[in-house]
Amino acid sequence: MKLFYSPTPSLHKAPIVAREKGVWPRIEVVPVYPYKPAYDIGAINPLAKTPTLTLDDGTALYGSQLICEYLDSLTPEPLLFPPAGPARWDALRRMALADTVFETMVAINLENGRPAATRRRDHFERQWPKIVRGLDQMERDAVILEDSWDIGRVATLHPLSYIDPARGAEDPLHPHYDWRPGRPALARWYEAQSARPSVVAQRATEAGDDSAENLARQIDAVLQARGNS
Repeated sequence: MKLFYSPTPSLHKAPIVAREKGVWPRIEVVPVYPYKPAYDIGAINPLAKTPTLTLDDGTALYGSQLICEYLDSLTPEPLLFPPAGPARWDALRRMALADTVFETMVAINLENGRPAATRRRDHFERQWPKIVRGLDQMERDAVILEDSWDIGRVATLHPLSYIDPARGAEDPLHPHYDWRPGRPALARWYEAQSARPSVVAQRATEAGDDSAENLARQIDAVLQARGNS
């Protein structure tokens, strides 16, 4: 399997799930920088987005939820996607919440990357309340489910690590924003889970060969596998 992913410092779901399930050694990591023209993966994923997981026969799975559920299916324990029922819907709800908070923060950072004269202040004003409400819901969830570990919790690590002020993710209206004040249960949970072996291992992972040439070779290998299957 090959995992095409963007090597940012935040905690991505798929690598953590792969490690939790014990299948990380079976995965070849291919770094991708989606906003650089030379790193287009449209040949294997029509959406040209990361993460993308390709199987040995060239099949491509895209969308982090699908990738994580596939990885979860490869070994029986630990089960990160609960079976159908209240526990599953709650885990998926928390994953959707975390994913949307992350996507909203990415949109803010993309806007912040525009020249100062063209940044839309109303964009920041519209988006930040969503982030704050999302983080407040995570705090309520943490109070109830502080010791739980499922796909909803794996997903929660992603936006919390992305918004961390040490990373420099901010916007002009909220410089050096820290989500921890006023959310003690969430902060306590985040610090505890940051010590999990799968999380520590991801933080230590090096990008490897992140050249455009390597990406082109890896894409060609996937296309060849498709032709031979």
